[in-house]
Amino acid sequence: MPKINKPPTETELYSRFSRQCSISEYAPADIKQKVLRAGLSSAAAERIIEKLTDEGFINESRYTKAFVHDKFELNHWGHKKIEAALAQKGIRGTGVQEQLANIDEDRYKAVLTELITTKNKSIRTDSNQERFQKLLAFAASRGFELSIAYDVLETIIRSED
Repeated sequence: MPKINKPPTETELYSRFSRQCSISEYAPADIKQKVLRAGLSSAAAERIIEKLTDEGFINESRYTKAFVHDKFELNHWGHKKIEAALAQKGIRGTGVQEQLANIDEDRYKAVLTELITTKNKSIRTDSNQERFQKLLAFAASRGFELSIAYDVLETIIRSED
């Protein structure tokens, strides 16, 4: 006879997520999605999230800080891509802008320069204009502002001449 899995209770899920949240940062939207996948209602998800937030397991500003740091330092994403990813998780506002502003401007440009220099080696085209456009599009796809990418590309081109 097949074993029938019953959905976990609200208390069981709270215990599971409190353990998970004590190990790693989670956005409220991540927890809500997991609760809904487990088969509980949206109201139950909201109660679990509220309790986790009240007890300090979930903290949106702490999550935002960790997310911005990791996506910039490890994945080399620009401001725009990080902001879009956080917005997709329902995190918007001044907290996001503050964390993005904490990224050192010189480090930001250095990361972009490194990305563009590496990408430049793999582009096969004879036209400098086409190369420039492809590198600009690449920088935009990584979430870097076009004005900063343009400045970095100009600097790289001048140094090659």
